[in-house]
Amino acid sequence: MIISSCLCRAGKNSTFEKHIEYKSERVFKHFEGIVIGKCSNCGILKTITPKSGIKFNPKQSRGEFYDVNKEKFVELFKPIVQLVKQYVDSGSVLDVGCSSGILLSLLQDEGFNVTGIEPNKAAFEKARKRLGYKAFRGTLKDFLKRKRVKFDCIIYNHVLEHIADPIGEIKLAKKILKKTGVLIIGTPNTNNIIFYLRQKYWEPFMPNEHIWHFHSKYLINLFKKLNFEVADKLFFDDMRKDYPLIKRIYFSTLSTLNKIFNTGEATLLVFK
Repeated sequence: MIISSCLCRAGKNSTFEKHIEYKSERVFKHFEGIVIGKCSNCGILKTITPKSGIKFNPKQSRGEFYDVNKEKFVELFKPIVQLVKQYVDSGSVLDVGCSSGILLSLLQDEGFNVTGIEPNKAAFEKARKRLGYKAFRGTLKDFLKRKRVKFDCIIYNHVLEHIADPIGEIKLAKKILKKTGVLIIGTPNTNNIIFYLRQKYWEPFMPNEHIWHFHSKYLINLFKKLNFEVADKLFFDDMRKDYPLIKRIYFSTLSTLNKIFNTGEATLLVFK
């Protein structure tokens, strides 16, 4: 039994059952000692750090990785671009945790007025080169101290799982979202067959970086409590194109099962 704060109790402590423990690791030595707990009240999975001192770095970003693999991420970002175009005819888009700014540059090419927030210095510098002064270094809280403009669309793409207080974060975002605006949220999704089979070996788990391990239904219910309604949801799987043929066939089969059950390893949710 572990005591830790949980979203279901508005940041107050809840009890967590030990769900996954990284112990005597051969594959993930850098995860050694990390425990994933399951809230006994709401069921969400949370990374619990041991007293020995593994520290989260919520400002960690993969700006360098994004730029090295730019073509790959351009393809991955296309569904987000399509969602923005579908729900926002024109106007302003804020990407919180914009990394090196690739997504925003794609949206800018589509005619949107873009702004990016990125706390990581290396990633921010790449975003600044790409976007100029439309890139802001810091957190949303830092940004709000300087600007209070409102946006037609706010994006959190694989960011919320890094934030200790995602409810507080969304409440801040709501203050600068226009009444007709939309939130687009992308996160890994634990409600899928590949995760059920692989558990701690599931590649998107990343317990040294992710505090919360959401599933889509949990997120939808969480946002309903914040007076948002889900307008759209998409699911995706990692096709693991670099894996050996046999493994690719195996994961392709699991991906097909995910599609049958209308789920996937990652989700994109649109909220109004």
